[in-house]
Amino acid sequence: MKQLIVIADMEGASGIFDSNREACYHEEMYPQGTLWRSYGRACITSDVLAVCNAAIDMGIDDILLYDMHYAGCKEYNVILEVLPAQVRVFDLEDRCVDWGRIRGQAATHPYGIVTVGQHARNGETNAYFAHTIHTPPIESFWINGIHVAEIGESVMCFSGVPFIANVGCAASHKEAMELSSTVSCITVKNKEAIWEPSREETYPIIYDGIKEAMNDYQRKVPYPEQEMYSCKMYLTDGYHFESPRKFSWRGTFSNQCAAWETHDIQTALSLFWKVHEYIKSDKDQ
Repeated sequence: MKQLIVIADMEGASGIFDSNREACYHEEMYPQGTLWRSYGRACITSDVLAVCNAAIDMGIDDILLYDMHYAGCKEYNVILEVLPAQVRVFDLEDRCVDWGRIRGQAATHPYGIVTVGQHARNGETNAYFAHTIHTPPIESFWINGIHVAEIGESVMCFSGVPFIANVGCAASHKEAMELSSTVSCITVKNKEAIWEPSREETYPIIYDGIKEAMNDYQRKVPYPEQEMYSCKMYLTDGYHFESPRKFSWRGTFSNQCAAWETHDIQTALSLFWKVHEYIKSDKDQ
């Protein structure tokens, strides 16, 4: 069985731009909005559907999907009912981020991973909705010298699994290529080039791009498994760490930086939210 891991976000999806950014705002968090349900969901669904249909046509018979946008909200952003029968979702309460549980539910050796609907990291130029997981207060998050946002979290969680393609905003590809030099970069919008196509226009681009990427599978390389994962979290202005007296992992805190080390990536990623609990606003001092 060939199992493909698909990790979906939404800010980098087709058809969603600065002019209609409300399409990203999940209804459970923004009940006064209507664009997420009437328009935005169709955009990310189209991108995911293009990936899945292409993968199935290339011989993939099992797809595990994690819809990570607004994790914690019960309703999926992707309209699951329109996806092929070969697509399953990870068993996560309210889609909450639990990288250990996500990795544990996948095959020991998945065929590959595709990231779709991806945005760029905080600080990248010519990007749509650039941020690093939770910006502010996070300025940047580094693992083993790479500035990691949602793409990096996903690909590093599946260290050792070939990174086949990244589908999203043109500016997001920089992070993807730092993780794997052979990843196929499929662009659905480009702020620098002022290229903002509809989801109908990008569907065949994604479909053909995934098939081409999988035809080149023998060249695809993973982010390699490491003996140690060294993490650093930096904060934006206006925030600081309230350093705890004791904590149960190897690490350090300063005013605007926390650092920790682990021997496995799932622990490294789970500690992200533990460390996050010690972030305080300067206004509270």
